[in-house]
Amino acid sequence: MATDRLRCATGQLGRAVRAEITRSGGRRSILLFGAIPAAVLLPLIVTLGVAMVSERFASISSTIQVTSVATTNSVYWVITFTVIAWAVIATFAQATGERGAVGEMSRYLYPRSATAALARWIVYGAWAALCSAVLACVVMILLPNVFPRVYGGVDIASAAGVRFIVTVPIYGVLAVGIGVGLAAIVGHPATAVAILLGWTYIIENAISLITNGYTLQSYMPFLNGVYATGQELAFLPPWGVDGALAYVAAIATAVFVLGCGVLTLRRR
Repeated sequence: MATDRLRCATGQLGRAVRAEITRSGGRRSILLFGAIPAAVLLPLIVTLGVAMVSERFASISSTIQVTSVATTNSVYWVITFTVIAWAVIATFAQATGERGAVGEMSRYLYPRSATAALARWIVYGAWAALCSAVLACVVMILLPNVFPRVYGGVDIASAAGVRFIVTVPIYGVLAVGIGVGLAAIVGHPATAVAILLGWTYIIENAISLITNGYTLQSYMPFLNGVYATGQELAFLPPWGVDGALAYVAAIATAVFVLGCGVLTLRRR
């Protein structure tokens, strides 16, 4: 009996994954009009734009000193934009997938509320991991070769470079999980996306301005995720880089489980 249930749940999850891949594709898809501009082009444009300006100042000015950039600061915009863009895409997909005719069909096809949500975590998490890994490699290869004055110290084969290649995709997967769980809790696409962006770019940075803000900031999930990749930050969580990654994983799991619970109650 337990084996049959497991086989049934696995089959439904596989069908949900294939359905989400189909739903996210096409000429007017969220991947084409959301992921490519926000998760691919934007971080590349900002990274290369900043590098171009810095290299220009370093080559023509003797009065303005431009500090060389280390590997630990080379993929900042990929971490900042690519990861969060995929989290936003997953948040929107989850919220819209539980509404209207699509939501009715999902409730009919997948009696377990977690099935479709887990499928979205898998699909968009895989896209986030692949996209961020490729961009991190591209950036760490391009910068020292095209802009050697400022980025000559960037080394993809260094310990920091290898850590970026491994941990930035993991952080992307966990951020997608938080987004899916948040959308399941909130249920409204625009509200869920607004909460995610507001928390990431406003609350986590502005919280340092209140009393004991720096202590509270060390518990912020997205800042812990950025820190866990090896990116240099102004604050140091008490559990180190590996502990920070485990902390974000625990937060992502908790938010996702809570979201699935809310979905179950909402369906009833």
